Amino acid sequence: MQGPRNLIVAAVAGAATALAFAPLNLWPLGLVGLALLAHLVVTADSGWAAAGRGWLFGTAMFAVSLNWIATSFTYQAKMPAALGWVAVIGLAMYLALFVALPAGLAVRLAKKPVARALWLVALWPLAETLRGTLLTGFAWNPAGAMWLETPVAQLASVVGSTGLSMLALACGVALLWLVRNPGRWRGAGIATLAVTFLLALLGGSMITENDFIGTPLVIVQPGIGQDERYDAASAERHLATYIRLTRQGLNQAAQAGRPVLQNAEVARRALTETEGVVSPVPPSADKVTGEMKNKLAPGLAAPTPEQAGGGTALLARKPTLILWPEGAIDALVEIDPSALARIAGSIGRGDLLLAGGTGVSRNRDGAGNMGARYANSLFAIAGDGRIVARFDKAHLVPLGEYVPLRDWLEPLGIARLVPGDFDFAAGPGPRTLMLPGFTSVSPMICYEIAFPQAVADRGNRPGWIANVSNDAWFSAWGPPQHLAQSRLRAIEERLPVARATPTGISAVVDGFGRVRSSLAQGEIGTIVTSLPPPQPESLFARLGLYPVAVLALLLALAGWLVERHRPPPPPRPMRTITA
Repeated sequence: MQGPRNLIVAAVAGAATALAFAPLNLWPLGLVGLALLAHLVVTADSGWAAAGRGWLFGTAMFAVSLNWIATSFTYQAKMPAALGWVAVIGLAMYLALFVALPAGLAVRLAKKPVARALWLVALWPLAETLRGTLLTGFAWNPAGAMWLETPVAQLASVVGSTGLSMLALACGVALLWLVRNPGRWRGAGIATLAVTFLLALLGGSMITENDFIGTPLVIVQPGIGQDERYDAASAERHLATYIRLTRQGLNQAAQAGRPVLQNAEVARRALTETEGVVSPVPPSADKVTGEMKNKLAPGLAAPTPEQAGGGTALLARKPTLILWPEGAIDALVEIDPSALARIAGSIGRGDLLLAGGTGVSRNRDGAGNMGARYANSLFAIAGDGRIVARFDKAHLVPLGEYVPLRDWLEPLGIARLVPGDFDFAAGPGPRTLMLPGFTSVSPMICYEIAFPQAVADRGNRPGWIANVSNDAWFSAWGPPQHLAQSRLRAIEERLPVARATPTGISAVVDGFGRVRSSLAQGEIGTIVTSLPPPQPESLFARLGLYPVAVLALLLALAGWLVERHRPPPPPRPMRTITA
């Protein structure tokens, strides 16, 4: 039987642990929450009781930390907005199964409290790995993310975020032992916390300082709110904002004052009017309000007012990379040469624009009829008007980019959260794009960045990661958490990450997970900086989860030995021989 007190403690502990993640980052509170979870598990009467407590803990943790998902339902009309909270609770209840699993198994495998605690820590990485893979996976907010604002986070370059999660739970167990276990196990708790402190010192020593000496980079954040994203009447204004901010950023990056490129505007046209093809994506709108702000990194000279004012010419400068967000291009640029020319004309001939849009491919169905296949894509567009590379998103979002079990769910009124009755096709997975004249890149579209070991091609390591996303859906908590996932991947891979989103948080993150430049949520403007250099390939990039698996097996072995150990019986009293 589950006592009401234990159920309340489980829910409160889970909610408290959620506050350890972004945007609050109250990591000590997270360790206390994990200590309470360990207590609930080791004191459970049965495996089912422990699983129930773990499930309630997980439900509360995910419901609080993923509250931002509910906001996405307010931006579409096919489903009621209240369904957003149903989705949050339903998703939290599902994800909580991956907390219930190690909790229940730990109690089934051992009876001694210490052995149960060791099994709980050993099984946690397996549960998180399953959470990130089953049913397409949802690896968001691993327990290890709570270390992100501490030097301990640098150990992700060795054991990944999964290993950090294991360490977080081990520290929770250590806190439990300090409070409840006498003798040597209290000493073991002290030793665990001491080792964690030493690991923090080691993590801090891994960080090296590097000057920004790489490729000039301009990131555009246009301030396009989701409430106007699909307003056809504002499509032209939307594109004009991207072009104006791009040219403003390029002028800021200039190192000389003479004009070298005339403005390449073309006649205005409806971007969805392409002969022979009807775009499946309605045109976007942009909300141009407020002051255009710019972030200029040290070492890049600010332009004079005469240089940056008119926007009719670009100044002499180095070839520059430009990054636009996911879905920034409404036109099907592969088959719309006029739209492609206008976009390419906004940059210099030596520049390269990476921008999200809709990719289209021709294919034949089973009857031999030609059809179109659409993808959520990122294009590399050169200043001479060529599309030099394209990447299609592989890890698609259920109900965002496709409807699973469409034949069953559509009659129930379940639809995509974005306009359109089609499903995007999935791409092939992580790829390194070779960019002419620039450092090779691994594109990641939206939440693809949340999956460890799935952000870079192991056979062809890139020089950086480009994460384009649309975080305008996700209220106040979603964008900081998305940035946190990007920072974890940067540390794991020791690669810089550049993020572009319509409304924030756009940022440049170095290979140590530090945010070097950023634009806040709701801010309109550009980041003008240089791409940080890649660091030497990390141990995690080479070995993956093998070190974590070895640690988990050692802890499982320790739990098994503790469970089997029987203390020797007390010595029998000696007989007294009397005469």
